[in-house]
Amino acid sequence: MRPVARRTVSGEDGPGRWRRAGAGLAGLILAVGLGAAGGSPAVAGAAVSAKVPRAECGPGSRPETGLQGQVPLKDRKSGRSKRGYECNLELVSRYQSQGQATVGAAYGTCQYLGTILPSAVTAKKRGVNVIDFKNPKKPKLTTSLVSPATLGGTWETLRVHEGRGLLAAVSVGAAVGGFFVSVYDVKTDCAHPRLLNGIKGTQLTMPGAFPGHEAAWSPDGRTYWTTGLVGGVVAALDMTNPRKPKVVFNGLTDTLSHGVHVSPDGNRLFIANSGIPAGISVFDSSEIQRRKPDARLRLVSKVSWDDGIVSQYAHPFTQNGRTYMIAVDELGSGGVRFFDLTNERRPKLVRKIKLEINRPEHTNARKADLAKNGIFGYDSHYCTMDRTVNPTALACGWAQSGIRVFDIRDLERPSEIAYFNPPAQVGRRAKLTNSAHAFVPFGGYFSDLLNLRPDDEPLYTGETDMTADWCMSPPRFAGSRLYVACDDNGALLLRFRNGVYPL
Repeated sequence: MRPVARRTVSGEDGPGRWRRAGAGLAGLILAVGLGAAGGSPAVAGAAVSAKVPRAECGPGSRPETGLQGQVPLKDRKSGRSKRGYECNLELVSRYQSQGQATVGAAYGTCQYLGTILPSAVTAKKRGVNVIDFKNPKKPKLTTSLVSPATLGGTWETLRVHEGRGLLAAVSVGAAVGGFFVSVYDVKTDCAHPRLLNGIKGTQLTMPGAFPGHEAAWSPDGRTYWTTGLVGGVVAALDMTNPRKPKVVFNGLTDTLSHGVHVSPDGNRLFIANSGIPAGISVFDSSEIQRRKPDARLRLVSKVSWDDGIVSQYAHPFTQNGRTYMIAVDELGSGGVRFFDLTNERRPKLVRKIKLEINRPEHTNARKADLAKNGIFGYDSHYCTMDRTVNPTALACGWAQSGIRVFDIRDLERPSEIAYFNPPAQVGRRAKLTNSAHAFVPFGGYFSDLLNLRPDDEPLYTGETDMTADWCMSPPRFAGSRLYVACDDNGALLLRFRNGVYPL
């Protein structure tokens, strides 16, 4: 083993400040099981702007009363946050039921609400709840997917391959695991998914040894990638025959593997680092894509930064013939970053997106607002582009800041065009048995896992006060509508107003 060199780049917001409780998991980063590491240390580029103009709210809006992205303490105390905030986005309908466990998926007119333990097995409607919006104004629960994977807590593994119409999930367990994978056909009837890989007529799904916390499909639909937070584990499951998934790669990376995405040709893997420093590693995955025996991942480049923490994922796309990637941080007000990958060995930082409430000068406001509402504060989580070739818009689940939508036609000059922050569900905790926000003490888990916390952010592990929802799932564009899911509000269908989208 030999150390992999790394360069850390600070943005205009300055370096992050972190307090260590011990050596933890964020010590020396080593290359493990990668074969020969390729490329030289990446340089992200000079400091760039992170400021994004506020959306201009048209008729029918209910704008925020404080900073961009903020649910002010006064609104939380007065009950104003129970009305929510909206700007150029309106609610068409909602199916709340038991809530949503962190990350779900969508296909056609249907949404699939993710699960975590213990609610996956203790909720009244166990497993992955399927919500059909075929009648947009009257969504309904059509079925619940009950299999070892969906009952084992799907966390961030519930993924749909659009082209093949396949929904897959891994049994993650308490937070990091992977033993069962379930694959469903949603193309035939999205409202009634059909389990494909049950064993001999049962709901039992393929057992195996692979990591689970995050997952992603390769664009060709042949490979379902999974990663685990601990030890840099990553696996590739062959889905050529979805009735018989099989593990074709199981290995380690040099990072605490979090979110994963794949290039259009399947030859590059983008893995986010959930440790310190935040960052993205790019790997050559061509041997696995070709199903070469004894295939390996080979490091191409990596880039890191110190004004965020727990990178969630990275996704490649092209704009005007150039290759870019979007990178998103889950904590530490890291926000969203765009990198130019024209030289993939030296990713170049082009732009960042942070809301006003994420900026360092508003640290005290964040502390006051978030003191009793869990570890996920005003932080980005998952974003979706309206397309991956010349995208025009980016929609993000921004935790307590709700759903944020940006015009990204000019990557160097993005602007916010709409937002929707759903009504706070104060007083409804007992009914939201599948809401991670309502029932899971995330703060303690992540604090122990990472052995650190930012000096300028609160760490609260008690019962959440429910004064703002957690919107964590990737939104899905559908013409002038967005399918979204938030922990307390469940499945939502939103509609753009005032001509802000399509662009």
